Amino acid sequence: MDTSRDVPMKRYRITGNLVLKTALHIGGGRKLERGTDSPILRDGYQRPYIPGSSLKGALRAAVERILPNLNGHTACNLFVPLDSDKNSRESENGVCLTPLREDHPKKNDYRTLEQSLGVGIQSNDSVRGALQRLLRDWQKKIDPFQPLSEEHLLMVLEENLCDVCKAFGSPFIASSIYFHDAPVNENLWMGLTQVRDGVGIDRDSGRARERIKYDYEIVPPGTAFEFSMTIETGNEKKIGLAALALHELMQGNVPLGGIRSRGLGRCQLEEVRVEYIDFANLEFYLLEGTWKPQPVQEFVSSHINVLLSAEA
Repeated sequence: MDTSRDVPMKRYRITGNLVLKTALHIGGGRKLERGTDSPILRDGYQRPYIPGSSLKGALRAAVERILPNLNGHTACNLFVPLDSDKNSRESENGVCLTPLREDHPKKNDYRTLEQSLGVGIQSNDSVRGALQRLLRDWQKKIDPFQPLSEEHLLMVLEENLCDVCKAFGSPFIASSIYFHDAPVNENLWMGLTQVRDGVGIDRDSGRARERIKYDYEIVPPGTAFEFSMTIETGNEKKIGLAALALHELMQGNVPLGGIRSRGLGRCQLEEVRVEYIDFANLEFYLLEGTWKPQPVQEFVSSHINVLLSAEA
C-alpha cells in the first residue's frame, strides 16, 4: 500500500515563467461585449490567466504519451473496450479503473467495497467476491475476520489504478501533484490581446464553407505567465512523474489551449526554481518560513533516473 499518502516526506514547490512562443487561446465562453466570437479567459481584473486545470490536463497528457514506452510503468489504456462484458480477471489484467464505464464489472466491484465499509469480510459473500476479483492473493494481504476499512480500499486502488492516476489523481483517489492558476506576468505583457479571423472548412471538398466566418481572441507570443506547481508525497515514482512533466514543459513539448492544430499554444517554462521542505526537519520552515533551494537539473535528473531504474 502507498503509505506516502499518510506520511508525506517532502513538499516541493516549482515556479517559473511560462513564456508563449506562439499565440495562446483559452476560451472564456461566448461574451458578445468582448467584440469577438470566442474571447479568452480572464480574471476579475480582466487580465488573461491559465487555469490550473488546463495545465494539469496538458501535463498529464504529456506524461501519458511517454510513460507506455518505459517498461514497468503504466498509464490509462484508453483503448480497452469499455463496454466489455468479460468478467474474468485475465481479460482485465492491467486495466485501470478510471476509464472504464460506470457499469463495468470491475467498477461495480469497487463500488460494492466502497459502500460496505465496516462490514465483516468473512460474513459477506459480495465483499469477499469483490476482493477476490480485484486483489491478487487477497487472503494473504487481508485478515478476513476483520471489518472492511479504508486501508483495504487503498490496497485495492494500489493494484487497480495506473501509475499516472495514482500521481495525478482520478475519481477514486486525490492527486499528489497540485497545479495552481497561472496569472499573467504583468512585467512581460503589454496589456494587449489580438483578434484573429477563421473560416469553417468543408471536410469533403476541403474548401471554405460559405457564411461560416468567425473570429477568436488570442494572447500574443512573448507573453509570460507565472507557473506554480506543488508536489506533496513520499513516493519516489510519483515525484518522478512530476519531474517528467516538468522536463517536457521545459523542453517546450506541452502545447496549451485550443486551436493548436494551427500552431497556437506553444510555450516553454523558463527561469525555473525548485524549493522543498523536508518534513523530517521542519524547524526552519515553521520558525522562519524558509524553503530549501535545489538545482533544477538535479531535481529533474535524479527523479527521472528513478523511473529509468524501475524500468531496468
